[in-house]
Amino acid sequence: MAMMHVVVAGAGGIGGAIAGEVALSGGNVSVIDAWAEHIEATRADGLRLVGPDSTGERGVRLPAWHMGEWPRLAPIDVLVIAAKAFDNRSLVARLSPRLADGATVISAQNGVNEPLLVELLGPEPVLGAVVLFPAALVEPGRVRLDWQPTLQIGELDGTRTDRLERVASALGEGIGTPVSDNIWGAIWSKLVMNCMSNPVNAALGGRARDCREQPGPRRVSLTCGSEAVAVGQALGYIIEPVSGIEAQLILTGGQAGSGAAELIAKWAATADELGDIKGSMPTDIEQGRRTEIDSFSGFVSQEGLRLGIPTPANDAVFKMVREIESGRRTPGPQNLDELLRALG
Repeated sequence: MAMMHVVVAGAGGIGGAIAGEVALSGGNVSVIDAWAEHIEATRADGLRLVGPDSTGERGVRLPAWHMGEWPRLAPIDVLVIAAKAFDNRSLVARLSPRLADGATVISAQNGVNEPLLVELLGPEPVLGAVVLFPAALVEPGRVRLDWQPTLQIGELDGTRTDRLERVASALGEGIGTPVSDNIWGAIWSKLVMNCMSNPVNAALGGRARDCREQPGPRRVSLTCGSEAVAVGQALGYIIEPVSGIEAQLILTGGQAGSGAAELIAKWAATADELGDIKGSMPTDIEQGRRTEIDSFSGFVSQEGLRLGIPTPANDAVFKMVREIESGRRTPGPQNLDELLRALG
C-alpha cells in the first residue's frame, strides 16, 4: 500500500509542528501556507523544530508550497487544516479538488469547525480533532514546541473505525493520537477553556494566568465558561473536563451557584502551569492581526441566541474584542469594570 500523503494547510506554530514531526518520522507530508517568506525559508533550509525537550534544533526537508500553487499538490489523503478558522471556506474551495478518493480532513484549529467542514465537504471526509499542545512560529522556517505534539482524534458519530488507525499511522510516531469516543465533548471542552482564557486576556491585556488568579478577571472568565457549558449541553454534548475541572462544576459554580468556592480554588490552582504566556489572541492583537473571536465568544453568543440561552459575559467580551480590533478601544485593565457590569 502506498504511503498516505498528508498535507498541512497553514504551517504556523501548530501546523508547522505537525508537519515537521510527520516528516521526521519518515511520513509523506507537504505544507502549504500564505506567508511567502516562511515558505521560501522552508524550501531553502528545511523546517526547523526547537523543543519540546533539550535535544536542540531538529531540521527536516519537505515539500513547501505557496498558497497559489495548490494545483501542484499531489493528491491529498489526509488534509490537516491548521490555518486560522476564518480562512476555512477559502481553503476548502482551493484544496478540495486535490482530495483523493476516501480522503480525510481534520481541523487542527481553535473553535468548533467541524460543522462548517461537513457543510462544505459532506460528513464522510471529516474527522473530529482537538489540538492538545502549544507551539509557535518564531521566525520563517522555525517552530518552537513547548509540549509533545498531541492530536486527539475521533469519528464524529463516536464509532471506532479503521480510519482512525490509518490516520494515526500516517501522522507517525512523533504525533500522539489518542482516540476519543466522545470527540464532540472534547471539542467543546477546548472551546469552553478558550472562552475562559483567550478573549478575556485579549480584552484586559494581561497574561493568561491573570483570569485564573485575579478575582475580577477570574469572575469574567468563569462566567464565560459557565455560559459556554450551558450552550454545549443544550446542543446535547457531554462536555469533557476542562483543565481537569468537571463541566457541571463550571456550569453551576461559574454563575456563583453550587460549588463556586471549589471552582475558584481549582481554577486558580491551574495558573502556575501557564507561566507568563499571553495566549494567541492577545498576541494577534499586539501584532495587528485579525483574531479568531468569531470562533470563541462569538460562536457561543451566536449559538446561545439561536437556542434562547442568555450569554451576557461572552456577548460583552465579543463586543469588546471587536472594538479593540477596529481601533475603537485599547486592551487593558481599564476594561474590567465594564465587563463586570455586563455580568449583572
